[in-house]
Amino acid sequence: MSQTTAPSAAPSEQLGIIGVHSVHFMVANPERSHTFYTERFGYAPTWRADEATVARTGQRSTVYQAGDIRVAVSSPAPGNTTCRAARWLRRNPAAVGSLSFEVEDIERTWNFLAGRGGTFIHAIRETRLPDGGRFRHFSITTAIGDVTFRFVQRDDTEVFAPGFDATGEKAENPFGFSVIDHFTANGQSLAPMTLWFEHVLGFQKFWDIEFHTEDVKEGGKTGTGLRSHVYWDPRSGVKFPFNEPLAPFFKEGQINRYIEDNHGAGIQHIACRVDDVVSTVDAMRARGVQFLDTPGSYYDQSPRRLASFGVNVDHLQPQHALANLRPRGILIDGSPGDQYLVQIFLRDAMNLYGDKQAGPFFFELIERVGDQGFGGGNFRALFEAIERDQLGE
Repeated sequence: MSQTTAPSAAPSEQLGIIGVHSVHFMVANPERSHTFYTERFGYAPTWRADEATVARTGQRSTVYQAGDIRVAVSSPAPGNTTCRAARWLRRNPAAVGSLSFEVEDIERTWNFLAGRGGTFIHAIRETRLPDGGRFRHFSITTAIGDVTFRFVQRDDTEVFAPGFDATGEKAENPFGFSVIDHFTANGQSLAPMTLWFEHVLGFQKFWDIEFHTEDVKEGGKTGTGLRSHVYWDPRSGVKFPFNEPLAPFFKEGQINRYIEDNHGAGIQHIACRVDDVVSTVDAMRARGVQFLDTPGSYYDQSPRRLASFGVNVDHLQPQHALANLRPRGILIDGSPGDQYLVQIFLRDAMNLYGDKQAGPFFFELIERVGDQGFGGGNFRALFEAIERDQLGE
C-alpha cells in the first residue's frame, strides 16, 4: 500500500476542472429511484426536464440534490425504445451513464483533450438560458465501459442545464451531505482505465493497494483478489479509485462479479461526504436505509491497527469512539498525526431490491477528520462485507 503526494502543478491543470457538476443515472424504474432519493436520502427533486426536452430526447429526467451533490435520473418516456436511456438499458442494468464536470474555460478544456487523444462525442454546444446566462458543454468517451464524461462551463446562471425547469423545491439536506468525495470504478483490467486517466485527462497517481480476502471463508477456497490504484486531479481534488480482479480468485471475487452483473466495467460506487456520519447513519436507518454489516472482530482489532497508522483511539472525537462505531457498523481508518476518516457502505441496489436490473451500484458515506486517504485498512473489511452480502450470509 502506498500513497503519492502529487506536486501542485499537474498536467490536468490545463483541463481546468472546478468540481463535479452532476451524476447521471439511467434507470428502468424511476419511481423506485424517486422513493430512494427523497424518502431515504433526503434529497429534493430540484430540476426536471421540460416537455419539449422530453419530446426531443425521448426520456424523462429529474435532478435530485443535497448540498452540492446533484444526481440526474433518466428513464425512457413511455413507448420510447430509441432514446439513450432505452439503449443503455438494453445493454446494461441501471447504472451511472455519465459524469459531468464544471470547468473554467471550455475551449481550453477541448484543446487540452484534443492534444492528448480524447475521443469527442460532439462539438462544443452553447445555449443561452432564460435567466440570461450561458451554458456550454461537450462530451467524450472514457475507458470505463459505456460511461461518458461531459465538461460544462456555466456563465452567470444557476440553471442546472438547458431544457430543465426548477421545481421550486428546496434542497433542505437533512443529513448534511456536502460534496462527492470520490468515484470508484471496476474493470477487468486496471491498465486501460488508469492509463487513460493519466495520458488523456492528465490525472496523477495518488494511492494504491492490493490484497486477497482468503479469510472470508475458512480454508481460503473463495475470496476476492483485487488491485486498486487511485488517480486524482490535484487542483480540484476529484479522485477516482480503480479496481481490477486479482488471481487466484479472479472469477470468484466480487470485482469480477460486479463486472458480470453490470455487463462490463462501470462506476461501482460513489462516496458522498457528510458532516456527521454517526448521526446520519442513525437517521437513515430510521428511514429504512440498509448498510453492509461489519463483524465484531473488525473493532476488536481496530486499536492495534489504528496505532500502526499513527492514530491513538483515545484521541478520537467522542462521537467516533469505537463503542459508538461498533453497533452502527461504521469503519474507521487513519494516518499519522491522529488523522482519520470514518465511512460506511450501503447495500448495492441489486441485492437490496432483489432485482438484477437494479444493478450492483451502491453509495458510500464518508466523514474525514484530517485524513485524505482511502482507508487501506478498510478495503479488506469492505470487500469481505460485499462478499457476505452476495453469498447471503
